[in-house]
Amino acid sequence: AQVIFGSRLRRRSPHTPSCSGLSPSMEARAPSMQSNASKAASVQDIIVTRREAVRETSLRERLLAEFVGTGFLVLTVGVAVASRSDMAPVAIGLILAVQIYTFGAVSGGFLNPAVTLAVLLSGRGKISAPHAGLYMAAQVLGGVVAGLLAFAGTESTFCFDYAALARPWGTSLELEVLFTMALCGIVLAAGTSNDAPNHYFGFAIGCTVVGGALACKGFDQGSFNPAVTIGMNLANYFNSNATRNPSVGAWFVFLLAPMFGSVLAAMVFRGTRGNEFEAVAEPAQEECASANSKNQLGSADATIAV
Repeated sequence: AQVIFGSRLRRRSPHTPSCSGLSPSMEARAPSMQSNASKAASVQDIIVTRREAVRETSLRERLLAEFVGTGFLVLTVGVAVASRSDMAPVAIGLILAVQIYTFGAVSGGFLNPAVTLAVLLSGRGKISAPHAGLYMAAQVLGGVVAGLLAFAGTESTFCFDYAALARPWGTSLELEVLFTMALCGIVLAAGTSNDAPNHYFGFAIGCTVVGGALACKGFDQGSFNPAVTIGMNLANYFNSNATRNPSVGAWFVFLLAPMFGSVLAAMVFRGTRGNEFEAVAEPAQEECASANSKNQLGSADATIAV
């Protein structure tokens, strides 16, 4: 006869078995084999196969996520541009998608002050104004640190300035507004609406950045993110070999245009997703109706008692 023990197939000894039913040699091996079996079970727990209820992430965890995620994005921008590769937009979009998948469940994976503003203005209680301000501060700080790290690693910097492409400021203003609007729009739709949760939101957001950067090539430097602008521009000031620093007008364009684009994205979202706000209002109306019915029943009971 044969018995299966652990993952090996062993033949039962023809000698008289012990009281446990196992041969002496198998009894000696039993503790170590049980230990190996328990280790195998714990290894399987590494890959989560189902969602479990966990506590809400703390504000500290959210801010750290936004700091690190934005940092990797800005670091990639600095290194990719320094490499002078035609694949720079693809690298930036990919790392953005990865960071969104990494930190989306922690903080929402905004990684952009313009996106943060769009989510705030879209309503539905997704984020409060004080928390949005802290998010923006963490994102900008992460961008500054990452910009300096990119400079330290590549010994090269650049700045966002429409004069670098010999284009008028209006070109950068228009493209920064519109493509940031597209970026914020897909974040609101794929990441915060009733379409979520889904498996494509990070990929869709990353593809928007890739598409915008490729479309704007030669016309605009394609920041679409004030944290990226601040991180890269400040690092450029630290580079004594930099041939250009951003003008005052460039600062205004690359900081304010994305924020205006986020406002437009929130307006379009509100104009096209009215059902999102009805879904929020209905539970409140039901609670009011329930409270009124309870009050009416209470009044009726009091009347009967009298």
